[in-house]
Amino acid sequence: MNTLCRIVCLLVCLFAASGAQAADSYLCVADKTTGFAYDANRKAWHSADFRSEKKFAITRSKHKSYAWEAKEVGDARPAATCEKDFNEAGNLFCTGVFDLRFNRRQQRFLYAYPIGYWSDGVGTREGENTPAMAIGRCREL
Repeated sequence: MNTLCRIVCLLVCLFAASGAQAADSYLCVADKTTGFAYDANRKAWHSADFRSEKKFAITRSKHKSYAWEAKEVGDARPAATCEKDFNEAGNLFCTGVFDLRFNRRQQRFLYAYPIGYWSDGVGTREGENTPAMAIGRCREL
């Protein structure tokens, strides 16, 4: 009986320890997206709400220079990289083509695409890129 008790205790401890590990990947889906769009007829920018179709995955990076990376669903290349791991508050900060803030405790993210308006006219036409910001939720994979 003593041996059985030890085995059960060992299994419970192993199970508890494996459940305490953080996820290695997250799937994130935007709930709301807003930003700015260019009206070519008026030749003016205006605020705009966009369809919230943004989906991306946050995964452990395979590159030693980064802790995490974020890829848009369907794209193999990371669009944002995260130099450091999650901090004590559970926050992750990533930069690249888009900027990303993610809190793994709340499973919420803030996405910012800062390209357009200020950068238009340098090899692109006015309004080709639309700056946008999205909020949404992630789930562990």
